[in-house]
Amino acid sequence: MNRSCSNLLTMRSLTFLQTLSLTATANASHSSPSAFIRIHPNRLPHCTSRLPQKRRRISSNMLSIRGGSTSTSASIHTGADTGSAVTAQEYETLAQPAPGSPFHYAFPVHNLELAKEFYANVLGCVEGRSSEKWQDYSLHGHQIVAHWVGEDYRCQDYYNPVDGDEVPVPHTGLALTVDQFHELAARVQAAGVEFIIEPHLRFKGAPGEQWTMFFKDPSGNNLEFKAMTKIENLFAKYNVVDD
Repeated sequence: MNRSCSNLLTMRSLTFLQTLSLTATANASHSSPSAFIRIHPNRLPHCTSRLPQKRRRISSNMLSIRGGSTSTSASIHTGADTGSAVTAQEYETLAQPAPGSPFHYAFPVHNLELAKEFYANVLGCVEGRSSEKWQDYSLHGHQIVAHWVGEDYRCQDYYNPVDGDEVPVPHTGLALTVDQFHELAARVQAAGVEFIIEPHLRFKGAPGEQWTMFFKDPSGNNLEFKAMTKIENLFAKYNVVDD
């Protein structure tokens, strides 16, 4: 498009829109708040000259002036006739989500390489998406995310007595089957990870009887994995008397 034609288009468009705005404002008092004027592309001043393979596209909701309102919206797109191509992101899926509603848990770490060694190799979690600052993992189909927060981070521990054990809080983990529990306990022990609370059976004979173990990841985050001897009692409601 030559310069003179472009200038003419700009001047005529501005004059047309200013006239229309004044008309809409004057008529606003005689119309309902929902009344509006919508401009069709063919009603705008235009120049017959245009660049080859280029077009000026004005969406159907390009401009609207609503009675009693000062807000306007505009969306004018200029591009090639063939449109723009979207580049597909290559990926692979190595784990499936847990049935139902998988939980999401994000936690801080001081070193992503150590976190990967621990969560992928020791616990057997499958790695998903990652960046230079965080890593996704599947923990039995649940999404856990390690976020790097600085080399100085270590989890601050508090303790609470549970069935004779000083349980560290905060902590997180999973309720496994009994077989999964003992398999994981063997993996953790073989990797030389120190237990805070050794694998053992607690609440013996009670509705909440369960296997449990506690240990830390390399950043000091506490993990508990347990296995109910009767999984249907996971949420059994009763009062527990601490020793």
